[in-house]
Amino acid sequence: MAALLLLLMQLLACCRRGSVASPVRLQPSPLRVSCLGPHGQVFQRQDNEHRVSCLWNSTVTLHYQPAPGAVLEVEEEGQPPSPPCCLWYLNAAFLRNISRWSGRVVLQTEAPSPGASSLVTVQCSSASCAAPECFHRNVSVEMAEQDVRLFVLWPQTRVIQAWQPVELGWCARLKSAAWQYRFSSRGGVPSSLLLPSSEHQDTTSPAVYPTVELEQTCATYYSYRLTVRYRHPGIHIALVSIEQMPHISLNLSLKVEPDLVHVLSVSSKLLSVPQQPLSLSWWLQPLTLSTLAYRLVDTQAIGGWLCSYSSFTLPSNFCAISTPQSLDEMVVASVYFHVEGKRFEELMGELHLLNGTLSLTAGKETPIHVNLCPGKTNSSTYVFRYNQGTFYTSKDNNSTFSTDRPNTHTVFYQYKELSYLLTIEFLALQWYKFKMYLYMNQKRALIRSLAERDLDVHVFSSAHPSVLQNFSYLVWFIPTQHPMLQCEWTFYLQLFGTKKDHIVQSSTYTYNDHVKNATRFVRRSALPFDAEKYTGFVAKVNCTSSAPIPALLSVRLNNRTAKTIEAPVVCAQKNCRILRCWIQRPTPNSNILYKKRALEFFLFVRLDVECDTGISIKPQWQVYPATDTKSDPDWSNPVDTSNMFGVRMIHLTVAANSLDYGLYLFYFTAEVILIRTSTVLKAHDMVYVQVERADLVANISGGSVRTVKFSDRWTLDGSGSSDPDAAEGPMIFTWYCTKDFADYKTMRFKWKNRCHPLQKDLRWVRSSGPIQTIPPEYLPGSTLYYFRLVIKKGRRMAYADQVIEIDPGPPLILDIKCIENCGASLIPTERFAISGKCSNCKPSNKPLYYWSLFSDTSKEIDFDWASKTSTGRSGAYLSIHALTFMKPEYPTYVLHLSVTTWDGRSASFRKPFAVNTPPKAGRCNIRPRYGFAFQTKFVVKCRGFSDSHLPLTYKVIVASNVPQTTTVSSVVENTFGTILYFGSEPKTPPSFLPLGMPSRWYRVILHVQVRDAFRAFTQVSLRAYVRKPHSTQSLVRRFHDLLDSASHLSVSTSAQQLSDRLRGGYLIYLAASLLNYVKTTPIVQLPQAHLRETVVKAALNISVNSIMEINQVVAVISEITESIEKMNVRSQDLAIGKLTEVTGILKRQRSQINWSEGAEIQTSGILRCLANVLRADLLHLKNVSANGIQHVFSIMEGVTEIVFWGKVPQEIETLIETGHWNITVKKNEAWNITNCLPEIDTCHNCFYPIIRKGNVSGVAPDTVFSTAVFDFDESPFPWLGYTSDIISMVMGFKMAETKTDGDLIPFMPERSDIFLARKGGVATFNLLMGPDKTQTYTTGGFLFEINETATSVYFQIKTKLKVTFKVLIFTGTNLSDAQPVASFIAFHNRKTIASENETIIDDCSVKGPYIVCLPKSLLENIVQKSGAGAQNITVILETHYILRYPNQKMVSIYIFNDQCLFLNGIESEWSQETCVIGPLTNWEQVHCICVSTRYRRSVSALAAPSISFLAAKVIVLPNTIDLGRNLIADIPKNPLTLVTLLCIFIIFLLLCCWAIRKDRAERQIKYIIVLPDNEASDDGSFLVTLYTGSRCNAGTKAEVFLQLIGQYGRSKFRCLWHRPSPAFQRGNIDCFLITTKKKLGDISSFKIRLNNEGKSSTWFLSRAEVEDMSTRKVWFFLCRKWLSLDKNHPSRALKFSVTDPQTPLPKADYFLIHFNRRLTEYHLWISIFAPVNAGAFTRFQRLCTFLAVLLFTMLVNIMFFNAEKDDEAPIYLRYVRSIAVGIECALLTLPVEMLIIVLFKYSQKDPPPVVTKMYPKVDSRYWNNCIISEKDANVIDTQEETTPESSPEMGNKSQKPGSNILEGSILSKVRRLSTTIRRLRKIPESEPLLCWWCVPVAWVLVLTITVLSSFFIVLYGLSYGYQTSREWLIASGTSFLQNVFFNSILKTLIFTAISTIRPRYCEDIRWVTREKHVEFNSPEETQSTGPRKNSEDTGQATQENPVETNSAEETQSTVHPRYSEDTTMETQEKPVEINTAEETEKDT
Repeated sequence: MAALLLLLMQLLACCRRGSVASPVRLQPSPLRVSCLGPHGQVFQRQDNEHRVSCLWNSTVTLHYQPAPGAVLEVEEEGQPPSPPCCLWYLNAAFLRNISRWSGRVVLQTEAPSPGASSLVTVQCSSASCAAPECFHRNVSVEMAEQDVRLFVLWPQTRVIQAWQPVELGWCARLKSAAWQYRFSSRGGVPSSLLLPSSEHQDTTSPAVYPTVELEQTCATYYSYRLTVRYRHPGIHIALVSIEQMPHISLNLSLKVEPDLVHVLSVSSKLLSVPQQPLSLSWWLQPLTLSTLAYRLVDTQAIGGWLCSYSSFTLPSNFCAISTPQSLDEMVVASVYFHVEGKRFEELMGELHLLNGTLSLTAGKETPIHVNLCPGKTNSSTYVFRYNQGTFYTSKDNNSTFSTDRPNTHTVFYQYKELSYLLTIEFLALQWYKFKMYLYMNQKRALIRSLAERDLDVHVFSSAHPSVLQNFSYLVWFIPTQHPMLQCEWTFYLQLFGTKKDHIVQSSTYTYNDHVKNATRFVRRSALPFDAEKYTGFVAKVNCTSSAPIPALLSVRLNNRTAKTIEAPVVCAQKNCRILRCWIQRPTPNSNILYKKRALEFFLFVRLDVECDTGISIKPQWQVYPATDTKSDPDWSNPVDTSNMFGVRMIHLTVAANSLDYGLYLFYFTAEVILIRTSTVLKAHDMVYVQVERADLVANISGGSVRTVKFSDRWTLDGSGSSDPDAAEGPMIFTWYCTKDFADYKTMRFKWKNRCHPLQKDLRWVRSSGPIQTIPPEYLPGSTLYYFRLVIKKGRRMAYADQVIEIDPGPPLILDIKCIENCGASLIPTERFAISGKCSNCKPSNKPLYYWSLFSDTSKEIDFDWASKTSTGRSGAYLSIHALTFMKPEYPTYVLHLSVTTWDGRSASFRKPFAVNTPPKAGRCNIRPRYGFAFQTKFVVKCRGFSDSHLPLTYKVIVASNVPQTTTVSSVVENTFGTILYFGSEPKTPPSFLPLGMPSRWYRVILHVQVRDAFRAFTQVSLRAYVRKPHSTQSLVRRFHDLLDSASHLSVSTSAQQLSDRLRGGYLIYLAASLLNYVKTTPIVQLPQAHLRETVVKAALNISVNSIMEINQVVAVISEITESIEKMNVRSQDLAIGKLTEVTGILKRQRSQINWSEGAEIQTSGILRCLANVLRADLLHLKNVSANGIQHVFSIMEGVTEIVFWGKVPQEIETLIETGHWNITVKKNEAWNITNCLPEIDTCHNCFYPIIRKGNVSGVAPDTVFSTAVFDFDESPFPWLGYTSDIISMVMGFKMAETKTDGDLIPFMPERSDIFLARKGGVATFNLLMGPDKTQTYTTGGFLFEINETATSVYFQIKTKLKVTFKVLIFTGTNLSDAQPVASFIAFHNRKTIASENETIIDDCSVKGPYIVCLPKSLLENIVQKSGAGAQNITVILETHYILRYPNQKMVSIYIFNDQCLFLNGIESEWSQETCVIGPLTNWEQVHCICVSTRYRRSVSALAAPSISFLAAKVIVLPNTIDLGRNLIADIPKNPLTLVTLLCIFIIFLLLCCWAIRKDRAERQIKYIIVLPDNEASDDGSFLVTLYTGSRCNAGTKAEVFLQLIGQYGRSKFRCLWHRPSPAFQRGNIDCFLITTKKKLGDISSFKIRLNNEGKSSTWFLSRAEVEDMSTRKVWFFLCRKWLSLDKNHPSRALKFSVTDPQTPLPKADYFLIHFNRRLTEYHLWISIFAPVNAGAFTRFQRLCTFLAVLLFTMLVNIMFFNAEKDDEAPIYLRYVRSIAVGIECALLTLPVEMLIIVLFKYSQKDPPPVVTKMYPKVDSRYWNNCIISEKDANVIDTQEETTPESSPEMGNKSQKPGSNILEGSILSKVRRLSTTIRRLRKIPESEPLLCWWCVPVAWVLVLTITVLSSFFIVLYGLSYGYQTSREWLIASGTSFLQNVFFNSILKTLIFTAISTIRPRYCEDIRWVTREKHVEFNSPEETQSTGPRKNSEDTGQATQENPVETNSAEETQSTVHPRYSEDTTMETQEKPVEINTAEETEKDT
């Protein structure tokens, strides 16, 4: 669609050109697009050469190539034609831009909706055909899916008979040569058919399509048809499918019925041929639309007929037809039947058989006579079909008659819908027998049996009997019957008693008993049928009681169909009553109706009366005013209803404006009067009506849709909106606009749908007012805009919408002009400037320009527009830097410009250009490379340069220092210097070189430029090292020789001797360089000034006819003026005169040649000369030459004009920098010049001209202005006044209008805003601020003195805070009882205001944030009142922000008082009247506003300066005195922080004592309890570990009994005796060694129970583990149960089964176990007080860490309070801020806490634990309770002693009682068993282990943080006040609580939740057996050399056994017993210990 609109716009543009433009002609498309998918090319009926079809796929590939017959024109120079530029669109959306002759496009599209398609449009334009003279036709590619429709063309009734031709049709959207349609239908002829898709037919006639929709669809599709026949009746499926493509199959279901349907058969008796002729007549008559009657009559009454009927027929004698008229007639058959689908007509006919001749007559047709020839033919068959009046006969079996068999003749006769099959059988020639078979032709008809239909009978009981009658009626209805069938109906009615015990009444009715208008006995609304088509019957029933009378109605039809209906008769009597009286409402529960006053409304009453007698109704309406719905109205004061219609009717009409606003009660009463009895029935209803104000009517003139032109002014007129109530008060109009109507549903603004750029929300730009005027070209064209007018009045609101369609504007016209480098080929060493301005665009159109660069293959080049151009790619002008195309990648390029306006129009332009490749680089060298200045001759030689554009010229430039001292930003490479050689020879003559730069090792740079015939050059840089000459004796002679040689060469005037003149200029340059070398030494008694004057005069002789000669002159002057102090005034004047001449000639050449790069290189040299001359003039201020400076500025102005030539509008500014002043040059169009200042100006030396609209100067928007801004560090006019008072930089500006020919006309803007950077003039000091005496606010102040001559004084407050200051002005220094003379409020974000007298600051020019002005009038008034010559002024600053202590760094005061100076030309004086101080003046810059009434002036012949200058001077500033110490309160030292710190350390020391004792106790002993009742003879031994949960009250003091259940049996219940060791406490892990009588095998479960009724009788068992000490197998149990004592069943035990290691654990259980472990290990505070401290991170270390973290948090908090705040907060919010600071600090200290924890926790191994076994000391009382034998066991001492293996006491029994059991029982079973149990405190192997030195680092870190934090907390806290300290304490407490209760717990929750995500198993939980290895050793295995008191007494080293770690699965599957390599022995006197592997010593 977008492409079509674009084409239409272009056509319209062509049409507007009138007779001048050539007629538009559409050329064929240059490209042919094809879509070759996997199924080949597809086609549609609409396809042609410009329209292609494509089968949709998820990926579609389109191929394009040149169209056949396309004329490929040959462009210039034999180059091939450029490929067309084709824009590809997908569904009107831009897709891509392609410029190639061939290729492919791959599209990824979504599937279109059924029946829809996607359209690809290709719009091409070629280089040889430019719009609008000619266009190419678009190519459209439609991507669609195949769509096939299958249908039946004939017969359309779908009633198909056997062998009847059925015409099927289908239509398809697409076709392909590879596709074929396969038709298949089983039972059809043909049954299968293959039809190519190309064999389609013309469109079928519209009359044969089944539906109109199908006809419209197939009109554009390919149509196919075929005919099929079916042999057999039944359901047949017709299937059509497409092969060779994605499967598409369609089918139809066809029902085939037999052609002929048998109706009846008739056969006669044996008849005589001569005596009994046959005469039959038949008759077919339609009785109804669906009933047919057939009658066959024997007119001879021969009798003896036999008839048989089909099942769907009903025999009948027909009521209206009596028996035959005479006795000679006899009815043979009389039937009727039901037919659907066709209307039949009445048919009749006769059949006669006489003497062998059969005569057939049908209707009015001609009779048919058939001679059967019974004597001649044995048998024959005759078939007669009536077809256009002709009968056809066929005969068979003509042979001689045979008497031995019957002679049979068959006649088939068909007449319309009836078919007769007649059989005449002759016997012996005298007798015959006749048979007739009647068939119905079922074409277009369906014959159905009447018996298939239910009898249609409707029975009703009449209305209830009234008081005046005692009978009722029974009414029934049947469909109205044909008179011939009426006698078939019979009705039997039986009435029974109430109990159905006997028949009360019996009646018979026939059809003749029907009653006319029987519907009066019932309500017509209750009839479910059309009463006009039914006949009614009425039976009167006497009512003897009120009970219903049972009735039975039997209906019979033709004695073959019957139906019985039970219909009770209602006899209950009922009085008249009013059933309903209801005022209609929207809902039944509505009590109040809301109506509009200005609108008419209606009320209707639903009145239902049930009565059988006559009645009279009297309705009445009454209206009452109401206050509310709960109170009754004043019934005596009804509303006047005279103006209402229908007051006495049930329908009330209330006219508009007949009621005032308010609530009304409408009361309706109805009286129903019985006519005969005068009984009155009453009813009433009421409803409240709230009369409201009418809705507002919003209306926009012009209708809902309008079309306006783009260039017209149009309006949105909403003045037609109104208030129907016409109430007082205006309406509020609000306009909205969007491009998407859906935005109004949510009333949310979407930026992309805005109508205008100034629109900030849905509201229109000017949203108020009833009429909106839209200027021309204000909105983009070709767009729909949805405007909405919303009117409001009070609470009422209405809106109206209007759609505005804006026609597209005129096409854009691009004015393409080449500005620079416009030759046949681009010179890469020069700039390339081009203009692509839109000539008919206005600034309001906001045109957007976009430049692109393409290669010759139409490939867009990634071009660096930012660095390679000075304009960018988004402007109307393009300027490409020089040297950009030095190494072109392509021979030709295409520059593309696209222009779009915000109103939707667009245009484009393509400019191809070729690049002149510079000469191919060769090699250059200089010989010699090292030499001496003015003594060594150098030669430069080049070779290897080549180019196709000959001849080549060589230019050698000796670089100077000008590019380093004077820079021009627009010059890419400044190669300014003197020209040593220029010519066609590659070798230079021997030449001297000047002295090199000493700072760079005397290096001299030479640039060699090799140019071709088109000025393109290749540059090579050379280096030579030229040192000082050996002696200066010969330099005098060298100087004169150089000048003499130069004078001879300079006089040459011929063009061929240009090189000689350049050579002469070079020699003069050498002479000037020689003078600079020896400037400190006079030569031959001639002064430097004289010699330099000689050099200047020699330079005057150089002609300046070319830019190279100008270069030589400028180089000489720049070199000679480097030592400007050695030149006299005459030399300066001569140099200035020559520079004036050079500048003028350079301006003329610049306007003719248009080469910017070289000209601007020369300007750098000229400016360097001017800088030197100006510096010389300002050396001695007494001898300043005003005339000389005037000429300098004249030359400077000329230089800026030269630079102006090389600039284009909208280009970045060119900055020319010298050592002492700068020039900024820029060029802009008038519309792009900013007419308003920025809100916040950051530029310190800026010039903002303002050109207002409607200016008398008549400035057009496209007028080009050139602006030059001059910045001087010092004033260049020292002879003028105010020089010493100037405190800013001096700035000059020149603004000129640039004409098309390049001429400049000076222009003075109406107003100019200039910003000057300050260099001084500001009194600055830091103000001491602090809390006042009452400590309620912050204050500070200063004092200064004024006198009678004081002017306005400004001072600016500089602070980082964003607070509001109250500034009070007092007179004098005594402020105790003084009142301020003025007060101000200074804001940080808006202007300062006077709090009492707002007019006091009206005289102030400077107004801004934090700037306070004391106007001159105020100061004069103060001085006058004082009566003295001087008066002190005191300034006090106050703010609500509270400082805690005095601060002198927060607020600074800047006092200033400035005045602007304006200089209009050098000859004038500084003026103070032209420019004034602007409001944006501050302490950094001065804002001056200059207003001028002169706008233009002509260019004078004299080069008089047109530069205006501006500066700022300072007015004397007063001296100030800071009064802060007198105003600020003394803050006492506050000890709160010190006391807090001391309390913390006291608590810490107390906790340290407890933690050390706790750590020492945990390291001493860990018990494994050996039960006392273990027997020596037990075979099995198990280590049982029980884990008590950490829940509240989880521990128990009850006795615990345990039973192990294994594979081979179970143990007895064992009491887990543990005293005196505490066990089963909350969080404990208890290990018990249990023996069993026999080995139990694999443990499957265990039982456990409690036995104690005391306290803590409940116990939460978390989990358990059992380890077989012999097999090393381990079984895990996840219990998670509460155990308690059941008093009723004390022996009841709880059973726990082993946990499958392969089954994942419940996530909740794992989460709780893991969370508890991490909380007790990683929570820094909770872990200190945990019941068990796991790991090597001791409680003391944790406590120290916690102290360091706490102190560090407090330090961070106190540092936050020490920071300077930049916001103001009231006191009641400070506590909230303290909490926020605490939260922040807790987060900041979190990394430090984690670092210390990591260093402590993971950098040390577990200390060597002492794990012993313990035998509890048994008390007999308790052990009896355990039901075990009384045995004592002693607690084994933990000291480890060993005995040697050879000790004789090893085999003896111990002397102690307990040792006998131990030696011979348990330990004897584990003599060589080393059982390994991991202790819980060991660090898991998965956790990292740091180096050992990390622990000392951690201690150093803790100590350092503690000491430093304590020191700085005390240091800061003592300087704080009590309020601040209290806030700090709150913040620190918040951090502490957050760290303890939030951060650590949240961290634990997160890590636990993350670990719970994936399935977890038993092996993922910490178990004791997986934590630590310990060993059980028997006394026999213990060896010792002597008793060992402690571990330090032994000299033997311990050796660790390897640790074996197995998962639960590995433990159960494979068990590897481990044996200790080293065993230790203990003496017999000592019980055996259980030692860790680390403590086992090796016997040496």
